[in-house]
Amino acid sequence: MTAVCGLGLAVSGCAQPLAYNAPSFPFLQTYSHVQDPAPVLLNNAAWWLELEDPTLNRLIALGLRDNLDLAAARERVEQAQANRNTINRGFTLSPSAGITAVGTDNTGPDITGMAQAGLSWVLDPYGARRSQEEGAEARIVQAGAERDAAQLLVVFNIATAYAQLRFQQRTVEISQREMNNRNATLSLTRTLRDADQATRLETVRSSARVAEIRGRMPALEAAVTATLHEIAVLTGTQPGGLPADLTSQLVHGSGQLSPQLSPQVGIPADLLRNRPDIAIAEAAYYAAVADVGVAQAALYPRLSLTGAITLNGLAGSANGAEYFFGPVLNLPDLPIGTTRAAVEARHSIAREAHIVWKSTVLNAILEVETALSDYDATLAALGAAHEATALYAEARRLTGEVLRSGEGTLSDLILAEEAFDTSEQIHAEIHRDAATQFIALNIRLGAGHAVDATDLRPTEGR
Repeated sequence: MTAVCGLGLAVSGCAQPLAYNAPSFPFLQTYSHVQDPAPVLLNNAAWWLELEDPTLNRLIALGLRDNLDLAAARERVEQAQANRNTINRGFTLSPSAGITAVGTDNTGPDITGMAQAGLSWVLDPYGARRSQEEGAEARIVQAGAERDAAQLLVVFNIATAYAQLRFQQRTVEISQREMNNRNATLSLTRTLRDADQATRLETVRSSARVAEIRGRMPALEAAVTATLHEIAVLTGTQPGGLPADLTSQLVHGSGQLSPQLSPQVGIPADLLRNRPDIAIAEAAYYAAVADVGVAQAALYPRLSLTGAITLNGLAGSANGAEYFFGPVLNLPDLPIGTTRAAVEARHSIAREAHIVWKSTVLNAILEVETALSDYDATLAALGAAHEATALYAEARRLTGEVLRSGEGTLSDLILAEEAFDTSEQIHAEIHRDAATQFIALNIRLGAGHAVDATDLRPTEGR
């Protein structure tokens, strides 16, 4: 063995492996959202339950169970586990057996039989097989993290589509009420015109406002239908294929989502434990490092012990056994420069994977920072929008009273109605944005990827 190792070092030019440490990153101590320097274990529970919407809960449970993209990600985990088991453990036994009958028209057949067992044992002094196993384990971890990322994407898409659906339904509701108000104003305008208290211009303008919103309604209703179909596909169902009771809940269900959250995101290192994309990048780095070990082992000779035992014995044949057993030394390919170049390429790939990991961490922190800022800003805007809508509603009511007292004009009423309608629509949009920002923030934190889909039951909604 010493001679073999010496020969290997001579052939390889005493190539030494590069040492790689576990990923590390000098996080800034001035992370803006740190409230407590102690690490915070982020919540990986079903955070969407905090929205208290049973219909949404049921949709997500269906999606985590039946979504096709998530099912494909689970299969990739199975593939990675199976690929690990295909690695040769060093010792193999290859049995075979056969029987042959030989004869002519004049003679009976001579029957011969053979059984053989081939044996092989490959020594692994330079860790090629160990590196292969480490790489396979890293790829299993990577596949599992990709499955977790797929689960987060399913939750994000379903929750966002649901928030959009409720916003679209709210927009239809606002538009329908706006049409009713405009029809009432048109009726009032015609009454005043008959009494010579309104001009033809005011009558035409009121009629145009009614026609405008009537033309807007079909597109709004079509958008609701399209989102319903999108939700069905996200839950692994064809458009229109959701259960009738769930469809009824979606069509006639609750209002817009109303999130409430005071985030405690801890320090950036928490993201390393929580974000699947960071786990994917880290596992890819470890796999690349393991591939370096496989490439380096090709620089050295490989020693294997092989043999076979053959048994012959049936009626009409000579009984006996044959065997052979001995070592085989496989030297590296020459010239060795190409193999060394392959090792250097693997080193570069591993260094690149480490850079990608660091970049992924930085982007994760950026996404969390941005999501927190957006969510805080949206909550502040939501309060202001609520106040503005209430004030415009009061202004519209007062304008109507002034008009009925004979001191105002129809133009004043129309302007007051349009201002209220605009403020109500803006309020609905900001309400929708608050829900989607809440959803995005949880996804950016990696929350929910560890929820076991089998623990969620698609229960009846309200």
